[in-house]
Amino acid sequence: MSMKKRMLYIAPDHYDFYKVVLNGFQDFTDYTVVMVLSNGYPYYYKNWGERCLNFFLKRCFNLNIKIIRSQNIILQKINQYTTYDIVYVNRPDILSPKLLTLITKKAKLSIVHYWDSFTKIKGQKETIPYFDIHYSFDKNDCIQYGLHFTTNFYFIDNFSQKPKYEVLFLGTYDHRFPKIKQIIQQLNNQGKKANALLFSKDKNIRKQHASTNISFLDKIIPFPEIVAHSGNTQIILDIHHPNQSGLSFRPFEAIGLKKKLITTNPDIQTYDFYDPNNIFIWTDTTLSVPDSFFSTPYTEIPLTIQQKYTLENWVHSILTIKSNSL
Repeated sequence: MSMKKRMLYIAPDHYDFYKVVLNGFQDFTDYTVVMVLSNGYPYYYKNWGERCLNFFLKRCFNLNIKIIRSQNIILQKINQYTTYDIVYVNRPDILSPKLLTLITKKAKLSIVHYWDSFTKIKGQKETIPYFDIHYSFDKNDCIQYGLHFTTNFYFIDNFSQKPKYEVLFLGTYDHRFPKIKQIIQQLNNQGKKANALLFSKDKNIRKQHASTNISFLDKIIPFPEIVAHSGNTQIILDIHHPNQSGLSFRPFEAIGLKKKLITTNPDIQTYDFYDPNNIFIWTDTTLSVPDSFFSTPYTEIPLTIQQKYTLENWVHSILTIKSNSL
């Protein structure tokens, strides 16, 4: 009887995104998956004495019991097995060189996935030497550093809900805000019901910039729940980061939900699902979106292309380790 294959999956707990990928590995492969959260595990003091001890250690020796206990939990989870068939890591920049060496030595094959561009997140490219296979959705990084190109995916389709909005942008408050505000305002001037839901911890920002069409959230929406909001609009608005050449998740949500998309990312024209009837590219000279874009129905894209961007196909393509670098 053959032993079941084992996978070590290491990723941070950022808005529950890891849960979607974990479900994909568990549902669409025959691996036993060991999940480790790289940004740590919460530790609670056992008593008041331990709290006082931690205060003393931090002050005198720059040691933190909470961090030490969290690191020990990570090591215990990693060391459940002596070896793994595959280790798959997202955001390796969070891990120490010592931990990177440990996990890659334990695996027959090590895979790293860079979820954001090297320009956006510092410290990623320094981890390249630790891994056998390297993936990124950023085409420029793939060309410059010899990485394997892969896209994002969608994990829910046929979401049934009567849309509340005509156009909706869902995201975080950042340097894109002036562009978000401009596009939302221009669409509303055009007579369309366009809104933005933005997350920010800063109360002053939420108070200063909130308006009829721009609302702020004080808690970020978990990644698995975002699709419910995307399903609540007729058209999804996607405003990309200037230092990003790949596509975010919104274009792929639009495929799964069969929604039209307005995007500022011109690179979308190079993808096989691009259809000007479904996707409008907003440029610096755009003043309005043609009314026909709103009035015409969504054009179905071929089933083979739809299936190409499912979570299931994404999982299989990542673990097949095919040479698909640019």
